Amino acid sequence: MTTPVCASKGSPLYFERSARLSCVVAPSSILFFLLSMAVLQAAILLWLCGLPSWLFWILLTVILVFAYWEVRSLAQMVGILSTRERRWFWRVVGDNERQFSFRGELVLWGWLVVINGRDLQGRSLRLVLARDAISPNDWRRLQAALRFSR
Repeated sequence: MTTPVCASKGSPLYFERSARLSCVVAPSSILFFLLSMAVLQAAILLWLCGLPSWLFWILLTVILVFAYWEVRSLAQMVGILSTRERRWFWRVVGDNERQFSFRGELVLWGWLVVINGRDLQGRSLRLVLARDAISPNDWRRLQAALRFSR
């Protein structure tokens, strides 16, 4: 595609295009199922190890506290992920919109996206999004936008 030449300056005008994206992120049953299976596997492993009962119950309590912490984290990944003018925004339901920039690795699998970032106040942001949390059309657009955003 060619761009028109400005008659007054004689130099071509280059317009940067940036996709506008707005994805509604719902709770993911895939991530909840995987977390449940990991907790179940850890509990069975503890049971099969033949640990003394007091140690088994302590470690099982630690596993359940970890699971509770992770379920709360999964519940907080409900909101709207959007882009405007090459800037990325995350808004949790009932909270303000936070602009963020990418930091660290970005995981783009066919069924999973992990976004690591920092907002303008320096707080870290990690979004773990499964394919069932976003509509199929938005999922495709999000993966394309993430591939070309870095």
